[in-house]
Amino acid sequence: MRTESIDNRTDEALRECLDVDRPVALLAYDYAAGDRIPIHEHLKAQLIYAIEGTMTVTTQEGRWVLLPTRAIWVPAKMRHSIRMRSRLRMRSAYFDDTVAGPAQGCAVVEVSPLLRELIISMLSEPRAYPPNGRAAHLASLICNELRFTHTLPLHLPWPRDPNLRKICEAMQRRPSLAGGMDFWAAEMGISSRTLARLFRSEFKMSFQEWRLQLLLLEAQIRLAQGQSSSRIAKALGYDSHAAFSAMFRKSLGLSPSHYLRNLRLEDRSSQ
Repeated sequence: MRTESIDNRTDEALRECLDVDRPVALLAYDYAAGDRIPIHEHLKAQLIYAIEGTMTVTTQEGRWVLLPTRAIWVPAKMRHSIRMRSRLRMRSAYFDDTVAGPAQGCAVVEVSPLLRELIISMLSEPRAYPPNGRAAHLASLICNELRFTHTLPLHLPWPRDPNLRKICEAMQRRPSLAGGMDFWAAEMGISSRTLARLFRSEFKMSFQEWRLQLLLLEAQIRLAQGQSSSRIAKALGYDSHAAFSAMFRKSLGLSPSHYLRNLRLEDRSSQ
């Protein structure tokens, strides 16, 4: 089977993962902040996971934010690309069609401390492992643990309409409250009413609801990177830290400081 070239640093190991006749195969590689993996697809399903760092995964369904202790399930033949938001240590697992995933489509899932250790342990095993040896038992445990993972709402829906996609890409490059619907409608050369209708037809949500989801995901990434909530509030265009904190608490049920504290506890428990 001929596989598509993704990254010449990992292509050979990737071919082994995709060609090996085993239910599970693991691939490890470290990336620098700003690195990108271009759009591609695999004949096997993939669990994209980083034991350190943050990344954004893009598919035709949307954009998916991965923070520490979380991974994304990507079904077989789903085209996707990856952008590293920080220095990143990726540990990806590939699954053949005998393995049931946690969701029908793409989904962000929690990585339990057990699943993390199983993935790390299996990296030291040969990819063409004996069918009754230690690696086979690890693979079975990984597949079983995958069945009990919880999916998380870390998804930004993405438009199919090319004109709306340009606007969403521009908004994601500069996520901010600045520039309302009238501003972006003028950028597209259409009326605000038409732009509102496009958002409703593409996403079943309003312009304001989509932008809020964008800002929430960006805020979570920046908190995971160690930025202060006051700095994030300013970068995202909020008039005050209090206004940003109120939005964050209303949307996620806890303040930015409590969210960060929980994130650190999760990360510490997985180490």
